[in-house]
Amino acid sequence: MSKKSYKLSEISDFLGGQLSGDGSKTVTEIKTLKDADKSSISFIYNKKFKKDLEETNASAVLISQEYIEYCQADYILVANPHESYAKLTQLFSENLRKKISNRNYADSYSKNDIEIGKNVFIGRNVVIEKGAKINSGAFIGDNVFIGEDTYLHPNVCLYHSIKIGKKNIIHANSVIGSDGLGFAKTSDNWEKVEHLGTVELKDFVEVGASCTIDRASLGSTILNSGVKLDNQVHIAHNCNIGKNTIIGAKTAIAGSTIIGEDCLIGGGCGIVDNIKIENGVRINPMSYITSSIKKSGIYSGGSVVLEHSKWLKHITIQKKEFDD
Repeated sequence: MSKKSYKLSEISDFLGGQLSGDGSKTVTEIKTLKDADKSSISFIYNKKFKKDLEETNASAVLISQEYIEYCQADYILVANPHESYAKLTQLFSENLRKKISNRNYADSYSKNDIEIGKNVFIGRNVVIEKGAKINSGAFIGDNVFIGEDTYLHPNVCLYHSIKIGKKNIIHANSVIGSDGLGFAKTSDNWEKVEHLGTVELKDFVEVGASCTIDRASLGSTILNSGVKLDNQVHIAHNCNIGKNTIIGAKTAIAGSTIIGEDCLIGGGCGIVDNIKIENGVRINPMSYITSSIKKSGIYSGGSVVLEHSKWLKHITIQKKEFDD
């Protein structure tokens, strides 16, 4: 994230908003209402964050008329806070796609305690610890950290500014740090939300082939220690996957979902955004999870998720109805 500072008056002018507060105050980053401090600006476009708005430490908030009475901070009044937030991320992003670097730093890592294959690209300010092995065709962007004894299979792509812990295994063609599906609807188009966050894989994580793990829009997408992903798993922006959880092939987990520790999630599952799954939950293959799971146990289902024992009874009743 850019550390360039902007005055609130500059931001208000950039967004075409109406500033209420001290226009000379400066901010250096965008944060959520909950995480914000005096050096950051935040935003609200959903009523479920109203309590966070009341308690935020943000220097200022992008806001619409309906939330002004709940805001104790300075604010910038805009017609569409989600669209304005998207535009503001572009101001803070430093235009990450402006230039393709031709400078490859791979040769500087060719030491006895690090192995690097052919046609590997390594960007600026990359830290690679001892025992790491990077196979042919891998791409490692700027400001990446790779922990000791981590193994990257061929054609792994690590976008900029992510952290990989020690003794990770990342299989071929996986992509870590790509943007999530972040867009704000305008009157006739979609405004891109630049993803200013990061991805962090803790220690002893294994990522299967052709997985995608999106960087956070703000903050971090996190896979905690011991997480294991099968092939073709998708983890969206701002997810947090608990310690020692294992996820089967072709499961997709939508944004800002929290998965507990020691969970087993079968292949082909779909899990919606902004929910929480308790520790020790088993979800059988091809289940569709539409709400939080607050109690450990075994769960199955398509459009409706039940405890497994109840789901078996439900299916038995349905089968009898179909047989009749």
